Amino acid sequence: MGRGGGMGALPHSRAEMEPWADRVFGRLDANADGAVTGNELTILSQEPVASMGGGRLRALVSQSDANRDARVTREEFGAGALRAFDRMDANGDGQLSEEERPQAPAPQRPLNIPMPAPANPMPMPMPDASGG
Repeated sequence: MGRGGGMGALPHSRAEMEPWADRVFGRLDANADGAVTGNELTILSQEPVASMGGGRLRALVSQSDANRDARVTREEFGAGALRAFDRMDANGDGQLSEEERPQAPAPQRPLNIPMPAPANPMPMPMPDASGG
């Protein structure tokens, strides 16, 4: 969840989660109809937001849809954010240590697939003394 398109870093404490969720919800609810829907989540899949935790935030929004109506209300998102925080807070102290916080994915390295050794090419026929 990290940083998400200027939405702010994931809070370190449970007490900060509700205001964070409220702020993020306000930014995601682009048409201000009181619910976040699929069209409003498109931004989370586009760069640079996607590489800053957009996928995690999109998953959080989707998992917050308690009544499965494809519309996440402010209340559903707030409750979902608190559930996510509680899952991350392994020791239950209301604080996220660096070890408990989501880690950025490792940069993808190009695949190093060994190529088979080239077959020995057939030798070119050499003209013989008769010219042929």
